[in-house]
Amino acid sequence: MVKVSVCIPSYNAGKFIHRTIKSVLDSACQHFEIIVNDDASTDNTADIVHSFQDSRIRFYQNDTNTGPVKNWNLAVKNATGEYVSLLNHDDLYGPFWLSFAVHNLEKHPHIGWIATAFRVIDENENTLKIVSRFPKTGEINKADAFLEVSKLNGLGPGFIARKSVLEEIGYYDEDAGPGADNDLFLRLAARFSLCYSATNPLTAWRLHQTNLTNSWGPIEQGIEGFRMLNKIFDDPTLPLELQQFRESSLNYFYRKLKNKAAKYLNSNEKYIYPE
Repeated sequence: MVKVSVCIPSYNAGKFIHRTIKSVLDSACQHFEIIVNDDASTDNTADIVHSFQDSRIRFYQNDTNTGPVKNWNLAVKNATGEYVSLLNHDDLYGPFWLSFAVHNLEKHPHIGWIATAFRVIDENENTLKIVSRFPKTGEINKADAFLEVSKLNGLGPGFIARKSVLEEIGYYDEDAGPGADNDLFLRLAARFSLCYSATNPLTAWRLHQTNLTNSWGPIEQGIEGFRMLNKIFDDPTLPLELQQFRESSLNYFYRKLKNKAAKYLNSNEKYIYPE
């Protein structure tokens, strides 16, 4: 029985995707399928995926390049599991992430999605830092979860949600840029309880020169970030308890963007680190 669909959208992923898939196959929980949806790669991605010869891996390839966000949706919509995760082709699962997620989603039916602290690693998988968005492990108060997500700092790789929840909110916004995951997290946090692993980083986000966000400058980030925030706060169905955060969220994002732009211009840094 498939419990979790691990959706891996890929594009010219030959350098890292073998390790990404292997990290899922090495999970303690084995009730999963892996869906690789390839966006018309021109490298050896397909050959690497097929080399596993594992019946739990399903490979789809687009006829033409659709762009990242549409490809994310294509991957997710091919899922057949009760729970769905999106894992970028260069990131990693730890061996106990699926077990932790399935246990908590089974035990707490009211929880709609789950995320974890994560390691930031380099190309050789050396740990550069550990990022945790919340101070405790367990269910996060809805207001606290929404306020943190509204900072648009991201929750790291490998979040897992009930498939029914993703169907209800409408998947990724294909009009959004590379930060479409933040838009999805905002909509999830506005409606569904979150469980979080704060003390154990159960996934890893790989930092390298070709990260998607490295092609996304401060101006583009600013335009898209303010669009996301205005979109969620203009939603008439947003609970009143969350509408109160509009001013503080917009002000926080403005300050963060200003600081990031100044740092970027002054240092000419090549990479965008998670905050």
